[in-house]
Amino acid sequence: MIHLKKIYWFLKALIANILYGFPSREITLIGVTGTDGKTSTTSMIYHILASLNEKASYITTVHAHVAGTSYPLGFHVTTPSPFFIQKMIRQAVKKGDRFFVLETTSHALDQLRVWGCRYKIAALTNITNEHLDWHKNYTNYARAKMKLVNQAEIGVVNVEPSTYYKYKDYIHNKNMWSTGVEKTADIMYQELVDNGLKDRFVVFEQENATVAYGVCKLLGFDSKKIAHALNSFERVKGRFDLFEKGGVRFMVDFAHTPAAFKQLFSAIKKSVKPLRIIHVFGCAGLRDKSKRLPMGQLSAQNADLSIVTEEDYRTEKIETIFSQIEKGFRKVKDSVKDKTYYFVEDRQEAVNKAVGFARNGDVVVLTGKAHEQSLARGKKEFPWDEYKAVDIALSLKLKA
Repeated sequence: MIHLKKIYWFLKALIANILYGFPSREITLIGVTGTDGKTSTTSMIYHILASLNEKASYITTVHAHVAGTSYPLGFHVTTPSPFFIQKMIRQAVKKGDRFFVLETTSHALDQLRVWGCRYKIAALTNITNEHLDWHKNYTNYARAKMKLVNQAEIGVVNVEPSTYYKYKDYIHNKNMWSTGVEKTADIMYQELVDNGLKDRFVVFEQENATVAYGVCKLLGFDSKKIAHALNSFERVKGRFDLFEKGGVRFMVDFAHTPAAFKQLFSAIKKSVKPLRIIHVFGCAGLRDKSKRLPMGQLSAQNADLSIVTEEDYRTEKIETIFSQIEKGFRKVKDSVKDKTYYFVEDRQEAVNKAVGFARNGDVVVLTGKAHEQSLARGKKEFPWDEYKAVDIALSLKLKA
């Protein structure tokens, strides 16, 4: 079945490239891959280029801006179909753009959806366990990611994650540059600060910023101008998005892997310093099941109250997902069902419950959905907006 899917996507990519005349050969194509941080890093690179008055386009999970036109995304897709990709690159070429930044997933690479794309430079943010439902094991997943770095003219790889040493031997690109925040690398975060960056990013954002800086520096842009451009970068919607409404503080973030949970909770404790953390999260159905236990364990270890809810359960029984997450809670000594953690199937009701618990000084952390505009229940997509859910919960609290 997997091989048939690869053939299917390869044929679509081949036809799309022929139809649009292999457009990536006429523009500087920049690819960004990684388990976490792809969208933010892609957006940073585009922001730098735009700030330097370069004509550029980009596609991310959240948004696409191509040839002067914006395309809001927000459903369960990161790298679109080959026809959409090649059409967008052709439009950018026609408009006279010099650069195109494309967020690129392991699925797209392994399934050959981006076949025919000629990458000038490729960036890797990190690799942690994810998508093992498709790739079957970590090695296959890492090798799929490495396809992007290895086929590009120039590779930029973040060495900060501890898992870097598990996959570094798969990197065969001789023109590979490393980036780091604390670990020694070719391009360091301190270089950004020395060139004028205001040190306003939390740790995982520093990693993303250093990768983006490295990409633009290797493209030949002035280091000081790159650093100053990043000073005006605004966080992507749903990425470490902290705000206050109705006397309650909220954090909306797309974190949906154990590694992302670790980074997020650490950053919240250091920069937000809440009285209590109230965490609302779930785990996708028909996807990598191995991450459910550690996500439950990390929530139990870091949140004072956890509310487990739906997060695109698809055709899988939500009770099965809950039971696998609960195994993580049971590993933490002080976790008690219906006291420190709860199960609420309906996501709106889960948000309502979290807001009901919230007191002054607390922060309600909503993870996993962020920018997405739908919830997958069964075989259907239902409208969803995490921010509207917050508004509804607050209005109910005021009426109570």
